[in-house]
Amino acid sequence: MREESRSVVGNLTKTDLEQEVTISFPEGAGMENYTWSIQKIMIGAAEHYSYHTGQIVYASKLLQKEDDHLLNNWNHYF
Repeated sequence: MREESRSVVGNLTKTDLEQEVTISFPEGAGMENYTWSIQKIMIGAAEHYSYHTGQIVYASKLLQKEDDHLLNNWNHYF
């Protein structure tokens, strides 16, 4: 998945990133449709996932019995 994602993102052009798309929600969902560029969507997704990653690390630290560093081997995942 990472390899395919890198390939797709790596091949996006400036024109691709500037393309606007409309995000639509079903009627009655309580959310308004909006139009964003692909670039803005990608930045928003990265922000969203980084926020949740921080929550996971924080919760994991709270549950640890020892003062281990959770991310010592983070290079292993990338």
